[in-house]
Amino acid sequence: MNVLVAFIITMAVLLISLIVFKISPGVSLFSCAVLMALLCGLPLNDILSYITSGFGNIMTAIGLLILFGGIFGMMLGDSGGMEELAKGLLRTFGKKNDMLALNLAGFIVSIPVYFGSAYITLNPLVNSLQKLTKKDTSAYVAALFTGLLLTHCVVAPTPGPLAVAGQIGANIGWFIIYGIIVSLPASLLCGWQYANILNRRSFAVNSEAIKKEAAALSENAELLKADKTKPSAGLTLALIAFPIVLIVINSIFKAVLPAKHPFVIFFGFVGNNNVALFIAMLLTGIVLRRYLVPLSASSLWNYIDKVSDKMGNILMVIGCGNCFGTILQKSGLDTALVELLSKMNIPVLLLAFVLAMIIRAAVGSATVAMLTAVAIVGPSAVAMGYSPVIIGLAICTGTVGLTLPTDAAFWLPARYSNITVKEAFIATTWPTTFAGLTGFLIILLLNAFSHILPGLL
Repeated sequence: MNVLVAFIITMAVLLISLIVFKISPGVSLFSCAVLMALLCGLPLNDILSYITSGFGNIMTAIGLLILFGGIFGMMLGDSGGMEELAKGLLRTFGKKNDMLALNLAGFIVSIPVYFGSAYITLNPLVNSLQKLTKKDTSAYVAALFTGLLLTHCVVAPTPGPLAVAGQIGANIGWFIIYGIIVSLPASLLCGWQYANILNRRSFAVNSEAIKKEAAALSENAELLKADKTKPSAGLTLALIAFPIVLIVINSIFKAVLPAKHPFVIFFGFVGNNNVALFIAMLLTGIVLRRYLVPLSASSLWNYIDKVSDKMGNILMVIGCGNCFGTILQKSGLDTALVELLSKMNIPVLLLAFVLAMIIRAAVGSATVAMLTAVAIVGPSAVAMGYSPVIIGLAICTGTVGLTLPTDAAFWLPARYSNITVKEAFIATTWPTTFAGLTGFLIILLLNAFSHILPGLL
C-alpha cells in the first residue's frame, strides 16, 4: 500500500481507538505500529527488529530520566514541597499571573535541561497550583508545555537546534539570540495567554463551583501562608534547581575548558542528565526523609520502591510510542512527504517550515524532523542567498507544532497530569501549533529586514 495512504489509515485507527473506545495508549500505539508495518509491506522479521530497537532506543535515551525524574517529582509533591512552592509563586507573582510564572519557568528551564526531564521535574508544580487555585489543569499544562517545547526545539544549545546550526554553518551566538527573539513572544502569546483563555472557558462552564473556590482563596489569605509542617518554598526550589545547576555547569565547562580538564571530566559525569537526576532523587529523599517516611510502612527505601511501581505504565506508553515512531521512520514516510511537497512548488522558506512540521508529526521526533529537513532544504536555501540563521530557525520552529500521539512528549501530560487524551490535544497540540505558526511569522518579518539586521547576512 502507498505509505501516505497507510499512514492516514493508521492514524485514523489510532485516534479512534484512543478517543472513542478509550483503549489503553500503550496497547493502541503498539497495535498501530504493527498495523502500519503490515500495510506498508515490511518483512515480518524486520518488523520485530524495528519494534524492539524502537523500544530499546527510547529507553536508552530517556528511560532513566523518566524513572529517576518521576520519583524525584513525586517526592517533591508527596512531601508537600510543591504545594509550598505553588503558594510562594502565588505570593510573588500574584494569583492572576500564575500562568505567566509557569510559562516562563518552562521557557528558561528547557534551555539547559532535556525536555522530558524538565517536564517531569516541574509537573508536580502544575498539580499543586491546581489544588490551590482550582483552575483548569489543562490550562496549566498548556502554559508549561508550550514554554518548555519552544526552547527545546528552537534555542541552542539544546541538541536539535545546535545540530541544525552546525549543518548549515550558522553562527551559534546569533542563532541563540534570534532563537530567543522568535520563541519568547510565541511562548507568551501561545503559552501564557492561550492558557488564560483556556482557563476562562473552563471557568464559564463550571462557574459556580470555581467561583466558590476562587472566593475562598481570595478572601482567606491564610491559605497562601507558609506551612511550617512542610518543606519550605525556598528548599523546594533549591532541590529543583540542583540537577539543573549540575547540567548547566557541565555545558559551560564543556564549552570553555579543554576536553581533558578535570572539571570537564568530573562535571561531564555528575552533570549528565541521568546522573544529575539520580543524585537529585537521592538528595531529595534524604533531605525530605521525615516528610516521606510516614507515607510508607518503614523507610525511605520502601517509599522509593512504592512510588517506582507507578512508573511502569508511563514507561510502557513512552516505549510503545517510540515503537510506532520507529516503524513510521522505517516505512519511508519522510521520503514520501518530501516528494509530495516538492511537487507543489512551495517557496523555500515555507517549504523548510512545513516539511519540518509534517515530518515531526509523522515520525514523532523533533530532532529527526530537524535533521531530515535541514539535510533536504538547508544547503540549497543557503546557496540561494537565505541567511543560515533564518533558514535554520524556520526548520526548528516547524518542529514545534503538531504535537501528536506519535510523539512521546504528547503522553507526558496525559500520564503525569492525569488529563484525558482529548484534553491532551487541547493542552499540547493546539498551543504548540499556534506557537510554531507565530514563530514562523516572526521569522518572515526578520527575513524581510535581514539585509539590515546584525548577524543575518
